[in-house]
Amino acid sequence: MYKTSPVFGLGGMLIPAQEVREFAIYFYKLKCQLLAWDLKHKNPQHLPAYHWEKKGSALFTVDNVSKYRELRRSSFRLLSHIRKIGGHIFYTGEHKPTEPSEHNSTETFKRALLQSIRKIDRFCTLNNASFIVLLDEQKAGNEWRERNVEACTLAMFEDPSEKCRTLIEPPLQGESYLFQTLQCADWLCGLIGRLTTFTVAPDEFEDWQLFDMYFAARIADVALPGSGLEQKKWVKLSERLPQLSANDC
Repeated sequence: MYKTSPVFGLGGMLIPAQEVREFAIYFYKLKCQLLAWDLKHKNPQHLPAYHWEKKGSALFTVDNVSKYRELRRSSFRLLSHIRKIGGHIFYTGEHKPTEPSEHNSTETFKRALLQSIRKIDRFCTLNNASFIVLLDEQKAGNEWRERNVEACTLAMFEDPSEKCRTLIEPPLQGESYLFQTLQCADWLCGLIGRLTTFTVAPDEFEDWQLFDMYFAARIADVALPGSGLEQKKWVKLSERLPQLSANDC
């Protein structure tokens, strides 16, 4: 049995540099409006709104999505806005082994990070662009961080087959409570995690069909080309939606 979810991956959004500041303001206003009640009643430390955060896994629950129309509508607007400003949602990952003992979370994270870097690099190469990666801060210690940064540095400079030439610097980390963009990425990961889980295990997570019904087509419409689970035996989310374009978790 899986400990929590049958999939592991990374996700977030790719935003044009000139749009990042205004996008952070857009998300901040959306968060304050959508979660005004939570800010007032579920904020025991009385944190300012920019500091306070609600994790995507807590926001996108079956009860919340089915009960609160405004959550669905706000999510639709957020996805549409990302597309409007020329951004994309990005995600990659893989299906975990059934036995937890066979799953090495450290190696899986590194693999997902390198997959992400390479896919974004290919996209930026085709679009004559460059990129930088900001990750939500991990609490795994300096050794863990150094190993992953080193792996990305090797991908930038020493990989003989595919150097990531459009990556400006190895990934940086930031505290999510200080970055609205990281908070938004966490919301998207919470949603994408449910969609990909339902994709690979629909019988085990039958009630998560709700996320597929409301969000799958919209996510596919704004997804970066190449987004999806790596393991070939599992169908990519975009492939489950043949009515969408190939360019379009």
